[in-house]
Amino acid sequence: MTEHNDHDLEERFHALRRADAAAAPPFHTTLAAARVRGAGKPRRRTLGLAAAVVIASVAVALLLTRRGAPSDLATIRLKTPTDFLLTLPNEQLLRTVPALGRASVTGFTTIDLHRRTP
Repeated sequence: MTEHNDHDLEERFHALRRADAAAAPPFHTTLAAARVRGAGKPRRRTLGLAAAVVIASVAVALLLTRRGAPSDLATIRLKTPTDFLLTLPNEQLLRTVPALGRASVTGFTTIDLHRRTP
């Protein structure tokens, strides 16, 4: 680009700026419109208050319904219809621990079934 082209480009940008400035509303008009829109804040407050009331009521409802639920998950025993698929032949041998050093098979110690996980 030559200096002549740069000067022409500068004049074009100035013309665009002047056209934008002529189309823009005066600052005082924009400020007055913003003040009028600010008058709608009580409606927002009302909506915010209504949302807070709904959230609080849902929280209270959840707290009241959870009172009857067990708090210890170890006490819950789940019995599903497919539990029979998990049973193995001679399963009692898997629940027993042989005493080391003994030759007899009858000296097994059993594991408590309530400690098993579902």
